[in-house]
Amino acid sequence: MTFRDPPPPPRVSVVIPCYNREDTVAEAVRSVLDQDFADIEVIVVDDHSTDGTLEILRGIDDPRLHLTQNTGPRGPSGARNHGIAMAHAPWIAFQDSDDVWLPGKLSRQMETVATGDWVAVYCGMLVKEDAGPQTPVQARHPRAGITSLEGDILPSLAFENFISTQMLVVRRDILERVGHFDADQPVLVDWELMLRVAQEGPVAFVDDDLVIQRMSPNSVTNSSRRRLESQARILDKHQALLTRYTGAVAYHHHRLAGAHRRFGEFAAAADHAAAAVRTDPGRAKYRLYHAYLRTRALLAGAQARSEDPS
Repeated sequence: MTFRDPPPPPRVSVVIPCYNREDTVAEAVRSVLDQDFADIEVIVVDDHSTDGTLEILRGIDDPRLHLTQNTGPRGPSGARNHGIAMAHAPWIAFQDSDDVWLPGKLSRQMETVATGDWVAVYCGMLVKEDAGPQTPVQARHPRAGITSLEGDILPSLAFENFISTQMLVVRRDILERVGHFDADQPVLVDWELMLRVAQEGPVAFVDDDLVIQRMSPNSVTNSSRRRLESQARILDKHQALLTRYTGAVAYHHHRLAGAHRRFGEFAAAADHAAAAVRTDPGRAKYRLYHAYLRTRALLAGAQARSEDPS
């Protein structure tokens, strides 16, 4: 009997979570499989779709494509973590089931990580309604004006999220070390993960728009309430890290104050505004905003008491 060595693992595992994406999942998966960097496995984790998503995926004929299901709906982070656990490659990339990788995306990134001891690499991304070349661009990530986009990116990352999962390729050993995605985080999971990953070493950046994010009506990132809850959770979880960067904690309290104000929650807004002032008392904008919100909170409280029949 002849024994053969098992084939070497692929260079990159691409993890794609999906749920009820029958209209877009084929395009998303094909944009990965059609990359000129072919040394990949593609792990699609279906989160118990109830439409035709599974049938469409089963119709894609490519031996590099592996389809699995969660044991019950876990949400996108749980699905990504399921895919990471199945991965064989030393590098893991992520794609969303309604987005598109442009040609050369993965090869450009893997060429870049070969130049140094990078823990991760990301690229630029355009936000559009669809991937058509004539469709107007709604936004670009990272936005213009952000500094510290490569190497130690924490000085910028401490203030804002500019790396979405579709843009990212990260070393698997780093993911194992920092603990994968936080499945309890409602949204902004990419930002929360990168705050941990970027502490492990330098991050590379390919300054070209190689991903198109289709902003779908049911995208979880569209939920303002979930964003508010997630930002508050990140501020609490990473308080020690954010404190290292002057103004970061105050800035996030100021943003949370604005989010609560938009929901008409003036007491909570005033509390966050007060925290911004305590953290950065020299910023006049924060002091004025706190005074305004404190007044609104007092007026709202007085109105609620006057309307209480008891």
